[in-house]
Amino acid sequence: MSISILSISFKSINFTVSSFRLFDIYNYMPKIKNRKIISRTNLFRVDQLDINFDTGQDRQYEVICGTGNGAVMVIPILDSQIIFIREYAAAIDDYSLTLPKGKIDDGETVMQAANRELQEEIGYKSGNLEFLYLLDLAPGYINHKTNIVLATSLTPSKLEGDEPEDLDIVKCKTSDVAEFLSGEKNIDSRVLSSLYILNNFLKKNG
Repeated sequence: MSISILSISFKSINFTVSSFRLFDIYNYMPKIKNRKIISRTNLFRVDQLDINFDTGQDRQYEVICGTGNGAVMVIPILDSQIIFIREYAAAIDDYSLTLPKGKIDDGETVMQAANRELQEEIGYKSGNLEFLYLLDLAPGYINHKTNIVLATSLTPSKLEGDEPEDLDIVKCKTSDVAEFLSGEKNIDSRVLSSLYILNNFLKKNG
């Protein structure tokens, strides 16, 4: 099984890279001289960082820090179909295509959170969960991380979730993913990253 999502052709790219800096880049890591909290909400904390670069330049950054244990996004596959969901996304005031996902509760492992979210959001549990990748979300100013998990061997199982409305469950054959995504208005960017990671995983593991 493979998923065709992205096709890129590189013809002629000319560039010069200093191999010394490339392979020793961590010797030049910027140093955080000072860090302080400037704002806090129920979900987020905003920190101000004073950073000194190897070039002698000083910069001040503001970064958003999650206050929980991170999140999980699950790619459920059943009968060669990926199970997506559409749900309301408040930040864009519209519905967005995504995958089962949610925060990792205190005391939960990544896999426990993945199986719980599956049962709450699409009514299945997985007998085979595989960790694929730890994904950064806009790492220049957000330290939020999402664990990407593949879920197969699905069987019906429902848990009560905390969603304010019923989720729109959408199934798509793995062979039709590219065409399906091209017709979507709003897509959670983590979905695109997750499917790219999944495609590479399937190529390596058959």
